Amino acid sequence: MKLQEPAFPLSFTSHLKLWLLLGIGLLQLHSAKSQFSPGLVALKDVQVIDVQNGKLLEHYTVLIRGSRIDAIGPINSIPIPDSAMQISCTGQYLIPGLIDAHVHLLSDVSGTDTRAHAEKDSRAMLLSGITSVRDMAGDGRALSSLTRDALLNEIISPDIYYAALFAGPGFFKDPRTHQASAGGVPGQMFYMRAVTDSTDLPVAVAESKGTGATAIKLYAQISGSLARKLTTAAHQQGLKVWSHFELTQSSPIETVSAGVDVVSHASMIAKWRPDRKDSIPLEWRSGERDSVFWDRQFAQLPVKGYVEAMKKNNTILDATLLIEKEFMNNPALSPYARAAYTARYEIGRRFTKLALDNGIPVCTGTDVDENRFVQREMKVLVTDAGFTPYRRSGLPPCMALWPSVLKSIPAALKKGRMLILYC
Repeated sequence: MKLQEPAFPLSFTSHLKLWLLLGIGLLQLHSAKSQFSPGLVALKDVQVIDVQNGKLLEHYTVLIRGSRIDAIGPINSIPIPDSAMQISCTGQYLIPGLIDAHVHLLSDVSGTDTRAHAEKDSRAMLLSGITSVRDMAGDGRALSSLTRDALLNEIISPDIYYAALFAGPGFFKDPRTHQASAGGVPGQMFYMRAVTDSTDLPVAVAESKGTGATAIKLYAQISGSLARKLTTAAHQQGLKVWSHFELTQSSPIETVSAGVDVVSHASMIAKWRPDRKDSIPLEWRSGERDSVFWDRQFAQLPVKGYVEAMKKNNTILDATLLIEKEFMNNPALSPYARAAYTARYEIGRRFTKLALDNGIPVCTGTDVDENRFVQREMKVLVTDAGFTPYRRSGLPPCMALWPSVLKSIPAALKKGRMLILYC
């Protein structure tokens, strides 16, 4: 039987995990799946959110065979075989799986980030509709094992793509690097390397690739020239390069110009004022500051240069706004510290909006907040950074929002109504 040509490009139909907001409970679905696992499923009368073309396709049928979409089209245009398991989805929405583009699942495996804890978080993320995560460095030994088990569906987890970290030698005094390198020497692990201008970079990158990493992450105490050499070496070996927006010795403009693929933390540009590098000015930390004040301060930063460089280099912005907002509202921190985070947040959200307005792709990541779901970061982008309720990002489908879906998220999380259909 010839099926109707899919309405979406192959990259959309063949490679996305799907999730549904259905009005039935997780236990029902789990019970049904344990009794019956059909090879053919028909989703009838579903509202399909086309994230590539920015359209809501109403009253569609989606025919899924195994893990691939066979056909998609208006409800009466798709013949449904008698052998298919049919699910009525009237009034419900079908969207691509979400991506949390900034997590740290296994940084302190012997402490708080145990394997059991990581599996618990991974399961919770998948059941909330997050089907892929980008882990921004941790214990590469544990990450390799977790990634393998997720790939083989031996655990309930999103797909995991992780980075090997590179930084200057001084960074490895940080206790977090000792936790992630337990049993080894911080700065000498293949997945967490200290580098200088004298390091054999092609070899160091090849060793990090051997850990199973998708990318290298440039973290701190790296000069602009070294960042460029590392980026070249990684790209030559087929690895992505994910970086902090500034690298202590490399300014935001130098970091972007090095050719990295993604820069994280929009708030980091607050530290690089023309008159004073690598600090938050005292005047930003004292007293109440209104939006007019922050608009004026933001206008004094060289943000146009950042935008031009990002457009030239096709750089993606990993904004991570929510974590800054939560720190600035954390009563456990001193007023001085909260004021510093307020400055970072106010500058960061303004830059994120500027990036959006200039066509720079923005992906959604939570940083240390992954166990409370990336949907909260998505909401902040809408309420605080100028995103419309629906906006397509440059890492399809990092983000797909529709007004009714956005409104459904809190209730769905509470009632357990966000269900994974295919994983």
